[in-house]
Amino acid sequence: MHTIPSRAALVLAGAAAVVGLGASGASAAPTHPGAATADSPLILGEHQSLSGQNWPFWVSNPRINPDDEATSLYNRSDVAWVLYADPNYTGRRYCITPGRRISDLDSQQWRFNDQITSVKRLSGTSCAGYPTF
Repeated sequence: MHTIPSRAALVLAGAAAVVGLGASGASAAPTHPGAATADSPLILGEHQSLSGQNWPFWVSNPRINPDDEATSLYNRSDVAWVLYADPNYTGRRYCITPGRRISDLDSQQWRFNDQITSVKRLSGTSCAGYPTF
């Protein structure tokens, strides 16, 4: 005897198939660990190479807390950020593009150690008009 599945059984089977597709490994996740993504922050690190305490930022901040304590940084977000030496997005500044890391802001090249006081999230990936790291 052949049975015809009920409508509820068909709906449940369809839902299970959709859930199964989501678990199949197909996703919008980055293709490699640590890739820049929309939901990832700009990270400031207390010491070189993000050692010590880390401070994540997802939005612009005119006066970060802690100020003047970062020695390293990593832009894990999908947009560029501008880092300023003074509050309210003023003073000496550098822009960092998505995916870029600076392991030592005290290096001869930057001399920006313990100086970041405000951070501004840009709307795109370009640092046009700003000095870059």
